[in-house]
Amino acid sequence: MKNILIFPFLSISTGHHHVADALQAELESQGLASEKIDIFSHAYRRLEKLSSEAYLKWIQYFPKTYNGIYRLLACGRYQNDKRYPMYEWLFTQQMRHILKEKQPDIAFCTHALPSYLLNRLKPEYPNMTVVNVYTDFFVNQLWGRENINFHFSPIVDIKKQLMSEGIDPKNIYMTGIPVHRMFEAGSADTCQHHPPYTIIITGGSMGVGGILKWVQDLSPEGNILYKILCGQNEKLYCYVKSLRHPFIEAIPYLHSKAEMNRLYEQASGIMTKPGGVTISECLQKRLPVFIYHALPGQEEMNLNLLKERKLVTDMRNWGMQKAEERMAAFFQSNKQMKEYEKHVNGYLAEISDRKIEDVLKRMI
Repeated sequence: MKNILIFPFLSISTGHHHVADALQAELESQGLASEKIDIFSHAYRRLEKLSSEAYLKWIQYFPKTYNGIYRLLACGRYQNDKRYPMYEWLFTQQMRHILKEKQPDIAFCTHALPSYLLNRLKPEYPNMTVVNVYTDFFVNQLWGRENINFHFSPIVDIKKQLMSEGIDPKNIYMTGIPVHRMFEAGSADTCQHHPPYTIIITGGSMGVGGILKWVQDLSPEGNILYKILCGQNEKLYCYVKSLRHPFIEAIPYLHSKAEMNRLYEQASGIMTKPGGVTISECLQKRLPVFIYHALPGQEEMNLNLLKERKLVTDMRNWGMQKAEERMAAFFQSNKQMKEYEKHVNGYLAEISDRKIEDVLKRMI
């Protein structure tokens, strides 16, 4: 039996953890056990909670500062010899301890930091297979490259980037961002295309971002039923409930992916931030995506590529007064719907050559 580890980062419920959960579900379907390990929690349990809270506050209240530092440290052309001494000092010995204790045959990284560490340590563990599982439509400099065995690419643009950086194309699998097997692919005619159109509004599971402002500006005229996915944002949930509006519905944090899948099936479209996992779930369901806000860093980088590929609609400059009218016009336009379907089908065709379960079988 293979010993399999999955490395996300931090304990907050981010895309890194959702992708790790999706991998675990796929492995379990093949009768294989795996273990998720967050090296930060493993090494500095008390400090990790404080750091997670500080991170959320930083991107929420000082987005420009975060974006500037992220671009300085993580963006730009990849350099094989670039080092991150602070990360190495904090985590290298802890990672060595984990590898000695667990002795993994395969390590999946759903975050750049463990990928960087394992890329540095790989020569010490030549029999260990290391896999980068990218969780955004953008790959920053921190992700390991040269000593990584396989790469799960989210989109063909990333495959081309990795190849330009010297990665052998035989080691790159076009899997897309892995989403939980519960979110089985939808078809274009499963969405509701008659008024009132059901639109999900979500700001991520932590409820961070500009979602409250958008909800406060909602003025439904009856063409759209808004379902606000509040996540763990209790303030938002209470506010939406207090509105008692027939076309605005508050939905608390959904622990069940089956519940989330049913919500997708009932929807005509979604208003969201450009997080890699949420976007990938919507693309699998062929659910039109409207972007109302983007957090600094990864989400802004995601949005640039997604807009270029015409996989999402940027509505940040619409204003809520016009948003309902423009969304309703989108659903009523056969031309716009067919154009959207063409781009989504093109993307899904890119990642359909190797299903994630087939890749895992071949690898393991």
